[in-house]
Amino acid sequence: MTPMLEDLTNIPNLNKDSKFSPITISRENEMNTFHRLLIGESSGILSIYGHSGTGKSELLMHYRLKARDKGVPFYLVNAQFTKADPSSFLQALLEQMGPPSPSVSPLEAIRMHMQHLEKKGIHFVIAIDSYEHYEKLDEWFRQSFLPSLPSSIIFIFCGRNPLNTYWKSSIWHPFIQTIELQALTYEQFNATIETSTEAQLKKIWHCSKGNPFAISHLIYSSNKEGKLDDRLVQATYQNIVREWLREVTNDRMLPYIEAASFGVQIHQEKIEAILTNTLSRKEFEQLISYSFVEETETGWKLHPLFHHALKMDLIKRKPTYYHELWKRALMYCRTYMEQHDHVIKTNDINEFFYLLKERMVQSSPFNNENISMYSMASAHAEDWTEIQPFLMKDKEYFREGENSYLSLEALKEIGLRYVKLLRNEAGKVRGMAVMIPIQSSTLELLKTNPVTKSYFYNLSSFEEKRVRKAKLPCGWVIRYLNIIDKNKKEELYALLYHLLPLVLTEGILVASTPVAYYQSLLERFRFKEIPEASHNDYGSHIRSKTYELDLKNNRLPQYLDTFAQAIGVTLNSTPLDRFQFTPREKEVATLVIQGKSNATIANELSLTEITVKKHLTRIYAKLDIKNRTELTKIILGGRVN
Repeated sequence: MTPMLEDLTNIPNLNKDSKFSPITISRENEMNTFHRLLIGESSGILSIYGHSGTGKSELLMHYRLKARDKGVPFYLVNAQFTKADPSSFLQALLEQMGPPSPSVSPLEAIRMHMQHLEKKGIHFVIAIDSYEHYEKLDEWFRQSFLPSLPSSIIFIFCGRNPLNTYWKSSIWHPFIQTIELQALTYEQFNATIETSTEAQLKKIWHCSKGNPFAISHLIYSSNKEGKLDDRLVQATYQNIVREWLREVTNDRMLPYIEAASFGVQIHQEKIEAILTNTLSRKEFEQLISYSFVEETETGWKLHPLFHHALKMDLIKRKPTYYHELWKRALMYCRTYMEQHDHVIKTNDINEFFYLLKERMVQSSPFNNENISMYSMASAHAEDWTEIQPFLMKDKEYFREGENSYLSLEALKEIGLRYVKLLRNEAGKVRGMAVMIPIQSSTLELLKTNPVTKSYFYNLSSFEEKRVRKAKLPCGWVIRYLNIIDKNKKEELYALLYHLLPLVLTEGILVASTPVAYYQSLLERFRFKEIPEASHNDYGSHIRSKTYELDLKNNRLPQYLDTFAQAIGVTLNSTPLDRFQFTPREKEVATLVIQGKSNATIANELSLTEITVKKHLTRIYAKLDIKNRTELTKIILGGRVN
């Protein structure tokens, strides 16, 4: 079994070329909370929760040692290894207290033991690890077991989820303290690990997302093998998926969980479209109840580490099945935007680009897998010190262009929410973009300011009238685009990748730059040069081109099609569509690809096995093949474009 965190210090004879030191996570705050409970300074119920691998069980181990040092009995029951019924729990608890008395019930024996301790002035701790496995017992604990215990008890619920809302409305609420264990920040991670190369440090951080369980696997593997290659990373992901899926007790939920890994947001109708079958409300509620599913303002999403690990695991185990579902997810996203072309939101476009990311990182200009290591968000007041270097750099570069470069005053006038900062996984700002909305309130600014005036001063009367009526943005000007280090092309790719979903709307996009490389990028993205809007605002000897991308009149879906085709993705068919299969035959073929038996297929599709065999016979006849192996080979040979 792979050691966890502090246990790494006990591994003998680590590889002599080991580049990593063992890590220790400080749990000072959590230990202080428990200490206050032990000495009776605070309430007696502690709820500890966090995602798999955040060190919950390890924290309970330290609590147990702390209690032992204080002479306080500590009884620990792991819900993973006992049945979810009161008698099993009581029996597991009683076994730690001493031999049971045959003349009394387990509950009465436990009460007698506790009363004995209380008379001696000894308080005690009962802790439950993996409490999510006791979901059915929640009401019993709240209404039957806890009321029967002495007031001096310290009770610890430790699991992947916090205590539910019923606890908040119960008499126990005032006595509950909550501790959430989270992934390590980059600063914590960087402070606890030593490495000879920054690249390896970044790789571990990127692959683990700061999760201690994942970090320990990656460090242990690296120390053992003397390197950290993709094979070891993949093995870590398999362990992560296996560990996080322990809370899934119904195998019928697994396809829904796999489908949820396609895209950012989880919606019931999207999962139904991806799997081509109906998902009941009860099943969907079960899906979003798992600890690795997080609620957002617009829906639900998988925890980032689990999301990535599940996707990589699925690609390795079921490559054809993965690509089939990926194509369906992409087509669902594209169809949704076309059907809602007047209300397309940034989230919808972001979903589309997220699904295309795998192809984008393999295609020019996004030929770098590290773009996913960056994020982009609007600037805030405290970010002025991060913004200043970009402005000074621009001012120095374009000395002759009076007022053509941006100033702090200009950015304040535009608004910080339109200043987008690109950050790496360590949170450091690496790039900046400035977007100006095109609407009635900004038209005069755009018509009079350098760089933008050459385009907006020459608007047709019809277009100007349209903008003057627009209370909301009817397009955007990409006023500024730059990175800290011009030699790091991956950061420019990341800047563009994260910016595009923000500015692609039903309107026009305008950009102007004197930099030839930026000009070539705009042309690759089908921006059209507007010759009459070229200018010398950056300097008399610097001719700047102005470009426009016109997405008005429902052109956005068609543009996205063109964009997808440019990186080798065709949106008009799925891998199975090129065969003359009926909808039911497609369902049967898809399940065959997954390696499922006729009996399983019959059960999932509510058919008889005889009917499944008939469908397979027709499928084999259409393809002139004889068996499942040949069917899988044919479809494997025709992957998604």
